[in-house]
Amino acid sequence: MQNTKASPHIKPENIDVTEISAASHPQYMDHEKIYKIHAPEQNITAFVGIHNTALGPALGGIRFKYYEDENTALTDVLRLSEAMTWKNAAGNLDHGGGKSVIMAPSADLRHPTDEILAIFAQGLNIINAGTPVYFGAEDMNTDETSMNKLLETTRWIKGGTAPSPDVVGGTPSPLTAIGVFECMKIAARHKLGKENLKDVHISMQGLGNVGGALAQYLHEQGAILTGCDVVDSVFEDLETKGVQVVRVGLNEIYDAPADIFAPNAIGGTLTDTNIKRLKTADVQIVCGAANNQQQDQSGGHQSRLMHDLDMLYCPDYIVNAGGVIWVAKVGQDAKTVTKEISTGVPRRFEEILQIYESATDQDMASLAARYARRRVETAQSQNSQNTGTETHNMIGA
Repeated sequence: MQNTKASPHIKPENIDVTEISAASHPQYMDHEKIYKIHAPEQNITAFVGIHNTALGPALGGIRFKYYEDENTALTDVLRLSEAMTWKNAAGNLDHGGGKSVIMAPSADLRHPTDEILAIFAQGLNIINAGTPVYFGAEDMNTDETSMNKLLETTRWIKGGTAPSPDVVGGTPSPLTAIGVFECMKIAARHKLGKENLKDVHISMQGLGNVGGALAQYLHEQGAILTGCDVVDSVFEDLETKGVQVVRVGLNEIYDAPADIFAPNAIGGTLTDTNIKRLKTADVQIVCGAANNQQQDQSGGHQSRLMHDLDMLYCPDYIVNAGGVIWVAKVGQDAKTVTKEISTGVPRRFEEILQIYESATDQDMASLAARYARRRVETAQSQNSQNTGTETHNMIGA
């Protein structure tokens, strides 16, 4: 049993949790719940977005980041929580979509302090006091150590150190990388006519936890790697493991000649301009681990542009679902779940790819959205029948 003893100086009565409206963000009115967590004494603020729980309690990462203002943080949590609905549905999980962001008090604080984590944990306890609606997990600037600390105060966390290597737990990054790697092999076979990734040139944007693990898998296959990252040490770390990556600048990555472009860092880097630069650099496939890769993620404009340019786009929440599948199955047999990820994620991607190849007027993101939405809509319909009430359609147009 997890220890749920709170930090002595952080008491629930000193935490304000309020349900707020998305009226200022009309494009996100489909969200079921939005919460603001605030600790007045420490002036710490966090937001939790619950987009859809038709499939079960929401599951999504806890992001720690410096935001200029609360509106920017709220926009981020709304965007990310909706994306988690589709990722969890596409991953065949019994979880809805949610996300949380903790506002870093200063730009130079990269990771949350124990006090900040204790505040957030108490907020989760209040939010889940009735029917559980949200489980948190590691995300940007939170890690296995953060999850362990949160678990000292709350049980509404998926993650933390596994009791043994045979049990699911710890960081999900390698499992995210496995799913992307397997999907990349399928994409190369379909688009490049290659049975493996030997001598395939791959440009990698981001070589951190997931990108670094992906680079190792690609190196073992004999791929040729070019990469960029804001952190210098990642190249040294990979070199000590025998992984050679030709380094280019953060902006030059879009012009690096390659067969495959792998966005593994922040979202929104697939802009119209960057896609055209990738096309000029002979990139034929875009397949990476980053979330919300398109600048117009909800509208799917960049996916349609890649389709028009004869570039194969591998939808992010389809190929990078390995991490959230791992997190959702904390405590289960590690070998079984690893096999499920290494076979299930590419199988679902190939199903969408086969439809894409026969439906020439459809782009990959649209087909992926239809795949995920179908599962959520089915669950909503079943829930409506079970309760005898009409369920609000939260799927959007």
